[in-house]
Formats: sequence, structure tokens, C-alpha cells
Amino acid sequence: MSDTYYFSPERLRQAITELCLASGSPQEEADLLTGRLIKADLVGHPSHGIIRIPMYLGMIRIDLIKPGAVPSLSIDHGSIVVVDGNGAYGQVGAEHAMKVAIERGRAHGVAAVGVTNLGHIGRLADYAVSASQANCIGMVYTTCGGAASLVAPFEGCSRRMATNPMAMAIPSDREYPIVFDMATSVFAEGKLRVMMAADKKAPDEALLDKEGNPTNNPRDFYAGGTLLPLGGKQGYKGYLLNFMVEVLGGLLINGGYIGREENAKFSNSTLMIVIDVEKFRKMSQFKTELEDLLKYLKETPVAEGKEVLYPGEVEARKEAETLKSGIPLAEKTVEKIQEEMDRYNVPIKLADLGETAPLG
Repeated sequence: MSDTYYFSPERLRQAITELCLASGSPQEEADLLTGRLIKADLVGHPSHGIIRIPMYLGMIRIDLIKPGAVPSLSIDHGSIVVVDGNGAYGQVGAEHAMKVAIERGRAHGVAAVGVTNLGHIGRLADYAVSASQANCIGMVYTTCGGAASLVAPFEGCSRRMATNPMAMAIPSDREYPIVFDMATSVFAEGKLRVMMAADKKAPDEALLDKEGNPTNNPRDFYAGGTLLPLGGKQGYKGYLLNFMVEVLGGLLINGGYIGREENAKFSNSTLMIVIDVEKFRKMSQFKTELEDLLKYLKETPVAEGKEVLYPGEVEARKEAETLKSGIPLAEKTVEKIQEEMDRYNVPIKLADLGETAPLG
């Protein structure tokens, strides 16, 4: 088992912000990027957290991400818009697209905004939650521009599809948002990175090796294996969701799609849909009835030790825990980030900022 370091969120935020600045990002971009990655680690989704930094900086060096790039509108029909990320960090391009979607959604009642030509956008829930905080329902559908073959279609045994995640958030008066964010594969590819860094095995019915045999070794995936679609023996359900996300987030908005070209450029091509609840009914009534629904579900009889949770409640509890214990990073992850800090002459020893036991 690899050693683990635990970091206070603020100390880690400061260190990674310095690295982003040193690698070419302006201050606002560095703050946005670091904040989103830290949030993913806090809520228990390290696959979309700080572990992504070495990958992002590698993408800069091969011109797949352009620090400081400014998104622009390529299509504008009022309630239907397409944003060109112009090679920006995914968080920058997607944040811009969601701001446009909220503005147009509130103006027209419903808006659909696509964004193409951008890097990895991180945790989808962040964008959906932005819509819910504006008293709108937010939906997000993300593809890889046809560039990432990671997942086998149902009954297949080799890669063809991306993990094609989707997210949705609903406005409420709760302190923590009502939101779900999920891959349409068994899990996101980034979770394999986390497993490898921590020398952990993958669960059953999640992976096949390059020969098409079931495996629990995440390294088999990177040796030519494949992820399976969500659903196990009923994986056709995950496959169907994956297919529809590919159409909405890729083909529909001309962001690329699987099979279109052999060496497609990676882009987290994304469709965002925003619905203004108050165009349908009074917000107060909507939120009151939503609470009635949640209460009814939470009161469901359960087996001993079990509990019904509302969408997003797991993340709410995890964030409270992580704020106390610190953000855990495997030693291998710390070493890779340190390599980037040394490359960009950031005078920080990351391991010195962490502790080898939980903070509290």
C-alpha cells in the first residue's frame, strides 16, 4: 500500500495555484482551475481532483490546452448557442458556457448551449450546481470529441466509447445542492488512476484485459484493456445512456463523435441545458413540494444500518469529513506533481506541506 499524505485544503490550494501561474495561467484562471480540482477532492471524487494536474500540464506541452485562451461564441440563435473554447482549459470553457446558458435560460425559459474545442472540464456537478443556484435546473452531457476510446459497448470486449458522463442539479433551499454526476461507464477513467496510485484493485465486473478477460488490475486497462458500461449484467442500460450522451454532447453540436476520424483531437465537447423553473411555476411552491418528495423518500423503511440519501448527500457528508481530516493524496501522486513543480521552477516541496496521518 502506498503512503498517503493529508493536506489542508488551503495549503494545497495555494501550492497548486502557484503551479498553474508558473505554467502560464493568468490569476483568475489559476484560481478557477485550482478551486474546481480541490472541490472534487473534498467531496470524494479524487478522479477529477488534484491528480489531474500532471495530465493537464502535459496537455499544455503538446498544445492541447492553451493557458489564457478566451472562449467565444461560434453560433448564437438566442436560446441555442455554441461556444468555441479556443483550446482553453476545460474549466474555463465550460464555466463560460454555463454562464451563457444561465443567462439565456432565464431570458427564454429554456436554453441549450454547446461548447467545443476545450480541455478536460473536471467534475460536471460544478456546472449543473451553478444553474441550480440561479433557480434553474441544470443538465450537462459530456463527450471526448471522438478522441477517447475507453469503454466497450454492451456485449463488446474492446474499447469504442468514452465514459460520457452526465449531471443534473435542481434548485432547493438545502444547504448542500441536490445534484447527481455520473459516468455512463462503471466508473470514470480517472478512478483507475487513483486506484493505481494507491496500489488498489478494481472492483469485479468493471474491467476486461486486452484479451477480453475479466480483471481486477487497473493496470490492465492501460495495457489495452477496457472499461465496461454501467449496469453489470444489465450494462445495456449504461450503453444506451452512453450512446445518447455521445449524440447530444458530440454529434449534435459538431464537437466530434466516436469513429468519425482515427486520430481525433481530444475535446470535452459538452451540451448544457438550463430550464428556468419559474417559467413553469412559483419557485416557493416548487421547493416546498421538492422537500415533501425528499422527506417521503428519506422516511422509507430500511435494513439495519442503512439509510436513504438524497442526490448529493453523500458528497455533502464526505466534504464535511475531508475538511476535518485533510485531502488525501497518494505518495505517487505527490511525486508526480512535484516533478511538475520542479519543471516550472516552483520553489515548493509539496510533501512538506502535508502530514502522514489525518489532520484531525
